[in-house]
Amino acid sequence: MPAKAVPAPESAIKRASFKQQQTENFKKAIVANKAEKEALKKKAYVRGLKYRREYRAAEAKKTTQKRQAASNGGFYCEAKPKVALVIRIRGISNVAPKQRKVLQLLRLRQLHNAVFVKLNKPMQNMLRLVEPYIAYGYPSLKTVRAMVYKRAHLKINGQRIKINDNKIIKDKFNNDDVVCAEDVVNQIYTAGKHFRTVTNGLWPFKLAPAKGGLRQKRRHFVEGGDFGNRDTLINRFAARMI
Repeated sequence: MPAKAVPAPESAIKRASFKQQQTENFKKAIVANKAEKEALKKKAYVRGLKYRREYRAAEAKKTTQKRQAASNGGFYCEAKPKVALVIRIRGISNVAPKQRKVLQLLRLRQLHNAVFVKLNKPMQNMLRLVEPYIAYGYPSLKTVRAMVYKRAHLKINGQRIKINDNKIIKDKFNNDDVVCAEDVVNQIYTAGKHFRTVTNGLWPFKLAPAKGGLRQKRRHFVEGGDFGNRDTLINRFAARMI
């Protein structure tokens, strides 16, 4: 008479059932994650087209206003810049305590660090105070986009995480207005309502030394040196460091 089969231990059955359920959940998570990424990719594409139309419309409006002013014998006065790109060009030696504190508040703790700041009266006073240690000016859309796509890192749990996926941005900010890299670019370039959240969520940009070197970083830009306000010429300077 054949021997009776010994039933498997209940613990082994539960373990096998748990592993099977775990495998199924893992497969479902992969499918859901893939679907979410595809949806986010389409959303980012639509947002990019929308912003592109807005930028073009704004430029066209500015051109029209300039022509109208010229035809009427007047001048078109452009709006004051809302955002500045600030780059630290001098190291930490012989920095006075007050200037050191301001540089820390601006998150410019290291040489060649860069940040975007919203221009207002207090910020202008801070920039003036630490002017001998920084170069700053008004960034173009091309510069903002290059900084975000090539040099941007998110601050996640105190760690510096490179942006290689829109999902990282969406999870970080948890906001319907900021779900992709183009949203980050738009918030910075237009000084949007989430500007502070976005810039604080980004790690200070770490740039490379300027190609071709600096001229005289202890002399003001208007005197043929490097530090101080470069106006729109900051875009050329930043291009050498990105």
